[in-house]
Amino acid sequence: MLNSKFLIEILRKYFAELTGIFVFVFYLITVGRSIGEIDSGELALAQATLSIPHPTGYPFFSLVGFIFSKIPLPFSTLFKLNILNSLWCSLTIVILIKTTFLLLKNLRIIFNKKFLRDNNFNFTDDSGLRIISVFSGLMFGFSATFWLQSTKVEVYALQIFITSLIIYSTIKIAINTFQKESIKEQNYKNILKDGFQIALLIGLGFSNHLMTIYLLPALVFTFIFLYGINKESIKAFSFLTIIIFAIAVLFYLGLMFRAQMSPPWSYGDPSNVERLIEHVTAKEYSKYLLDSTDGLTKQGSKLLKMLSFNFNDGTISLGEFALSLFLGIAGVLLIFVLRKEFASFFLLIIFSSITTALSYSIPDINEYFLVTFLVISICAILPLVIIFNYIYKVRLFKHIFYSALLFLIMVQVLSNFDYANRSKFYVIEDFFKSSVNSLPLNSIFLTDNWNSILSPALYFQNVEKVRPDVNFISPSGYLQFDWYKRIKKHKLYDSSYVIIPRENLFVAYDVGYRIIGKNILKLPPHYSLIPLRNFYVLGIDTVYYPLKQEPNEIRFSENITNESEKYIRALIPTILEQRLLYELEFKQYLNAKIVFEELLRRFPEYKLSENTLRALYHYKILN
Repeated sequence: MLNSKFLIEILRKYFAELTGIFVFVFYLITVGRSIGEIDSGELALAQATLSIPHPTGYPFFSLVGFIFSKIPLPFSTLFKLNILNSLWCSLTIVILIKTTFLLLKNLRIIFNKKFLRDNNFNFTDDSGLRIISVFSGLMFGFSATFWLQSTKVEVYALQIFITSLIIYSTIKIAINTFQKESIKEQNYKNILKDGFQIALLIGLGFSNHLMTIYLLPALVFTFIFLYGINKESIKAFSFLTIIIFAIAVLFYLGLMFRAQMSPPWSYGDPSNVERLIEHVTAKEYSKYLLDSTDGLTKQGSKLLKMLSFNFNDGTISLGEFALSLFLGIAGVLLIFVLRKEFASFFLLIIFSSITTALSYSIPDINEYFLVTFLVISICAILPLVIIFNYIYKVRLFKHIFYSALLFLIMVQVLSNFDYANRSKFYVIEDFFKSSVNSLPLNSIFLTDNWNSILSPALYFQNVEKVRPDVNFISPSGYLQFDWYKRIKKHKLYDSSYVIIPRENLFVAYDVGYRIIGKNILKLPPHYSLIPLRNFYVLGIDTVYYPLKQEPNEIRFSENITNESEKYIRALIPTILEQRLLYELEFKQYLNAKIVFEELLRRFPEYKLSENTLRALYHYKILN
């Protein structure tokens, strides 16, 4: 009996932490064992070696990851860094649950007086409030985009953890202030005492990602509400701003000093103040801000697609939150039952995050809505606590209520599992290694394919030492950036933008299609791109180049849900088909049959073009 009471007390006291441990274990099931898509390779390199990633540099992210990577765990460096993201996401859930429980425990403070007059919230048992808080945490924890952050190296998991701490700390200060009924009567020292932790977190947030700016309007608004505009508050606000600025400047200056040490990778080479400012302000990405009304429409449609249900093409997608979305929407609509200070705080965060994200026309915009989704998950407690207020006295209704919440979470987990699961995601690693391991010594490889080649190459070549002799060069980077030319130190083209031929010069499909195909760079006379398996070799067009590269199997996922894998799965058979026609052109019929059989075996769903089918019939390879 004593043990039972002790266990119940542990559950009551540490329910948020225990939920976080549960979620962390669940994340470990889906966390990636290999490299993730898009920026994961570059960011893993930044954490493993304190290199300088793309703007804005993310110095706090790199430093924390570097320290964590040195912990002697029995895993590869990459797996450790993936797990670190799972840890950040789990800690975010703990803070989110603490935030919602804090709100629920102080309903008489957070609700406006008019709403309180019409409703009576006298809960004698906090178990229902704990369950509602846990639901809010799980709703966000198993939302599609956030769950995905727990599986791979990215900056957003740490950023949302910092964001959750800022929101929790702000709400806690506001509730404490309202409880004391000391609004606008705080002195300088008390304001500093309240705000120091938040200032520290904001400084670290800006040192990690500029997404922290989403919170500033809401934080300034709350500060004015709590402390007014007077000599004491202005003095305290100025000092707190200096703290924020000092922390961020300290970390970003660290980027400059690190760049001067010639790390393995230094994007933009921010080794002096001028280039550091350009790097931190992301000057090269400014072209994506407010580029057109079409951009706003496009990003807005992405947000709606993320939240909406999709039953097309024989697949079922229930969006970010599945059926839980309805509670989130209801919560946002009910936000005005809160007193104006809290309602304004949440609405300003939603407005700032959505409008800023919509004005940024980049392809991978999903993560920029995470702050909005965090607030939506918090707001979901409003309809739940109102319902609970009417049914908590009837045991049957309470059990139905709890069962319904469990059902919603289960549906959400099942809906988003395949999308977030990266436990068997080896496609990018396999594609990269199968490509690079077939290259001759000291080859040059031209590609702009950041997701599947360049970003993974940064990690594998510099950390795992996979074929460091191969020189990967981005023609677009070479054309646009002087710092990139200095790093690569190769003359790619002459004054007429004709590629300078050399031995062992290989070209990826994207460069052949976008750069050479559009005549940005030109092939030298009597040269062409000879298809191999995953890429091309620059060769004399009258000479036959045998296919020496052995076919390497790539572990494709059973359910392909990301663009990188879709691209690779479409790319390889496309080049193999081109190789098939190349063999026929040089009358290598036996080799053509071998390539055709490989196509059928590896990509049975691939549809050959009419021209290829006619050629196969003509040469009696296909009967």
